[in-house]
Amino acid sequence: MINAFADTRSAAPRLCGAPIERPAVLRQSAAWAVLIVLLLFGQFVATAVSSPAHWPLLLRQAAPLGVLAIGQAVLIINRGFDLSVGGVVGLVNVVAASAMANAIGAPATVLFCLALGLLVGAINGAIVVWGGLSPLIVTLGSGFVLTGLMLVTTGGAPSGHVPDGIKVLSSSRILGIAPSVYIWLAVAVFAGLALRSSRIGRLLYASGSSPLGAANAGVPVSLVRFGAHCWSGLLAGAAGLLLAGFVGIGTLGAGQDLLLNSLAAAVIGGVLLAGGVGGIFGVAGGTLLIVYMSALATSLGFGEAGKLLIQGGAIIAAALIFRRSSK
Repeated sequence: MINAFADTRSAAPRLCGAPIERPAVLRQSAAWAVLIVLLLFGQFVATAVSSPAHWPLLLRQAAPLGVLAIGQAVLIINRGFDLSVGGVVGLVNVVAASAMANAIGAPATVLFCLALGLLVGAINGAIVVWGGLSPLIVTLGSGFVLTGLMLVTTGGAPSGHVPDGIKVLSSSRILGIAPSVYIWLAVAVFAGLALRSSRIGRLLYASGSSPLGAANAGVPVSLVRFGAHCWSGLLAGAAGLLLAGFVGIGTLGAGQDLLLNSLAAAVIGGVLLAGGVGGIFGVAGGTLLIVYMSALATSLGFGEAGKLLIQGGAIIAAALIFRRSSK
């Protein structure tokens, strides 16, 4: 039986009339294989970080990135990407810690922040699809707009605390694991099954693999791409809430690292920037690999510059390996 999270690129050629290819399971397993090797290495050089007792904390730290990377991966599979997700995460963090959030309560704040992310995704998608502009330009511009909104609404100095109903997503435990990790798992299972088994998943792969061929086969490429942007925006809002629950206070720089890390997790996890290839299983491995590499580098005494060099090297190496394997 094929893994529910496996790469289902075969759906795209089927719609476009080309021969069916086998799922690229090895591509998605690469991040997990490297993670296992690093874990074995860490047992000798950084026992505290690599011990099972430390993994609930690492999983809690990985949850916001994991959710964000799933949205980014779906968009990349559809030949897009979203550079505004960092702005969405940051704005949601500020909103979740505002006086308004504490006045209306946690449930209403969650709904508002999710709607905010969905709205940003819908605006990005509408401009990209029906305005005919590059997603690079559109999402980069909207990211700057969102950063400007944060500065205007906070005066450059955000304050306040996140409501307890949101902080509980990271502070409480269910069987020793934070609820935010279960939310990440639920999103991953839903997205993995949708990509693997649903019609929308097949349409996403088809329009990402060959937009012209998919359009000729009757696929509503524009609507699919619009929906992918909405999905990315919605998950960016969710990631912002999980991060707000973890941090507990408002901060302007909350989403800066997550933007590049979400792209890195997708690429390391086997999602090709050319579109039409990738799956959630690999993205989850890429997310955990990035979080663990950062923790391991910190434990070994590397500074921020060292961690960036390691992460950048991992992305370049993954891109080169996957490019050679796709030939």
